[in-house]
Amino acid sequence: MVLKWAFAMAMCLATLVVGRFISSSTSSVDVARRLIGELDNYNASFGIVSAPQFPAPVPELAGLDFDPAKYANEDMWKRYVEAKGNHLVCLMQATDKGAGFLKEDKRSPPSAASPWSGDLRSELATWFWHDGDYDKGWECDWERIGLKKAFHALGLNAKPAFDDDGDPADGHNDCLSITHYNGEDYEDPEAVWPQMKDVKDQKYKVNGKEYTATGAYYQFAVNKIGGAIIGKNLNNPAASVLEGHNWGRKAAPGELPDLRFCSDIYWGHWARDNPNVKNIRVYGAHHVVNDATVLLVARAFKNKGVQALAPWPGTSFPANTDEGKALIGSPIGAIVAHMLIQHKAELGIKHISKITVVTNESKENPKFGEKPRRDLHLFFEIEDVPVDEVTNGSIEEKLERKSSPAIREYKYFRSKVLRVRNEGKEMLREHIMRI
Repeated sequence: MVLKWAFAMAMCLATLVVGRFISSSTSSVDVARRLIGELDNYNASFGIVSAPQFPAPVPELAGLDFDPAKYANEDMWKRYVEAKGNHLVCLMQATDKGAGFLKEDKRSPPSAASPWSGDLRSELATWFWHDGDYDKGWECDWERIGLKKAFHALGLNAKPAFDDDGDPADGHNDCLSITHYNGEDYEDPEAVWPQMKDVKDQKYKVNGKEYTATGAYYQFAVNKIGGAIIGKNLNNPAASVLEGHNWGRKAAPGELPDLRFCSDIYWGHWARDNPNVKNIRVYGAHHVVNDATVLLVARAFKNKGVQALAPWPGTSFPANTDEGKALIGSPIGAIVAHMLIQHKAELGIKHISKITVVTNESKENPKFGEKPRRDLHLFFEIEDVPVDEVTNGSIEEKLERKSSPAIREYKYFRSKVLRVRNEGKEMLREHIMRI
């Protein structure tokens, strides 16, 4: 048992150097409009194997539709499997202290815990987050959207908890729109048709410092009874300020709200009035068009010989495969991974066990000429980490005493996978360390 724990920690340490940026990279944690991430270096050339005529991305990109012929190239694939996915898997499977150690946290003892805990009611208000108008009945009717079978198979009710007027309905899904602007801050409140002030003209103060609204928004569903969070439209502050109708420029250091990451916004609303916060079983991502994630899904399909999206049961990838790790490390998967990593004290030690890719079900009575939608949706299933797979404190302390000083003395450290067999169950990894 001890040998197994030690080996797991050694494998995680091997990813530490290349995976360190995950916890600080905005594009890894948050995603922009309709689950579009901030463009990273790989996305500058899209990191795809496809025709050279494929257009280059720009910040206002509308996202990618799934195309099995356009998939992540080898460099992009390795980055998301090894540097991101492996690292997040290690962090999820460790205790809070172990995850903090792997992240090189400076607290004593080290911890991976988020600085934001509880339901965040006052903190969200302090940092200018508002509850925006949202058609709760329409947006949270997953039967209408074409995911009824998927929800039911996952043990989830597929109907909205409220109608469009905000009155209680028979379902379990509450759709929320959390905005970093005040939709009721009008230029002229007495006007017949009052207009909201421009985002850049909406100001707020925290600890005496003035900040400007960013125009960001997070739209998602919370199902506390069934145990699910479903992301719909996510536009983080760093990406939102780039848009011309907001700031039209990149934010300078210190300009963005401290409370801004999607995983923290999710947590506050998941914890709010929830008698069973540990009951987080599913994270869903509705209509994914995030460029990196779509390309990674296409590559995962290529690896397994899958040619097309399919309704539930769709195509599933265990988390311990390269395909599963790539999707966990994707901008979409990393959101929920970080929430699990940062809230072990409240949730227990949980990890993503399986990822399923589906598309919409065909309507039973479509209108004449109506074609079925073929959107890409992801479902991440969440479970407790088995006790014998948790990296415990005693092993972490031994590694910290014996391994960390040695690693710091090395002038060069590199780790790479040489061979993978048996669908990812057997791996030969090379570690090169030079003094």
